[in-house]
Amino acid sequence: MRFAFVAAIFALGASALPQPQDVSTDSFGGGGGGGGGNPRCLNDGGANYIVNSYAKLLEFPQGADFNATAQKLLSNKFIVYSDSINSLSGRPLGQPSYPSKQAFIAGQAQTPALPGLKTLEVFHTCNKIAWRWIVTEFGTRTAEIKAFIQLDVDPAKLQIDQVFSEFNTIAFAANIPK
Repeated sequence: MRFAFVAAIFALGASALPQPQDVSTDSFGGGGGGGGGNPRCLNDGGANYIVNSYAKLLEFPQGADFNATAQKLLSNKFIVYSDSINSLSGRPLGQPSYPSKQAFIAGQAQTPALPGLKTLEVFHTCNKIAWRWIVTEFGTRTAEIKAFIQLDVDPAKLQIDQVFSEFNTIAFAANIPK
């Protein structure tokens, strides 16, 4: 009897938990919040849209739709900070790695693709996304490259304003063919 009572309590509690939303391109959080949410906050669909689009830019920097995706996804305030990138490219630490959308687009054309990029975790607030990822198919495949990226976004436009990116530069360098 006691077990049945406890099971009933858990069943009621589970039914009160938020249920996954139907995510269409119109319900990503920007300009309406999807399902009556706060229009100034990302929902899960909006966060995943931004992460998947940015991942595509990293995985396919010479892709046919790279420029169109970058123009749509990156705001005019776009800037990237990454001491990982700066250390690999011999630039001073703490400085912007890409000070503008145009610099990022030009830089990605010179950056090796990250094939097989897999998202490990995405979590977000109203205007920030934290994204952990891993690449195992880059270069010589000597070592896994793990990264953590914070994206500051405009949820109404579903665009990225700032990127703070850090990754295992030793693994990255070890995978570059000699």
